[in-house]
Amino acid sequence: MIIVFGDDQTVAVLPDVASVRRECEAVDVENGIYSFFDELGRRLVPLFIKPVSRTSLFFGAFKLVGGGNFELNLDDQDDGSAFKKAIASVVAIEANPRFASVTDLARYVSDNRRQSS
Repeated sequence: MIIVFGDDQTVAVLPDVASVRRECEAVDVENGIYSFFDELGRRLVPLFIKPVSRTSLFFGAFKLVGGGNFELNLDDQDDGSAFKKAIASVVAIEANPRFASVTDLARYVSDNRRQSS
């Protein structure tokens, strides 16, 4: 399970990295539009294995942006506070089969952290 916070103050819960790649455009990931966390609330950072391509057309009047592929790796610098800050700023959770509310998601992560300690 991957928890995805958008800069629009929404949160989505996706089952795996493949789902994240389908839902989150690589260029937006590269631009920091999203923050990622695992089920323990540990921050995941994108590592690009194929860079986003940018092509200028018509002397720079238009730009084509595409491609890009990334993995998500645990951030060994994360002290756990990033998830607390992200969840506190959420105003809506995207429909998903597991959590009806942001509170349900926060409780789930909190319970997982306690059980893993």
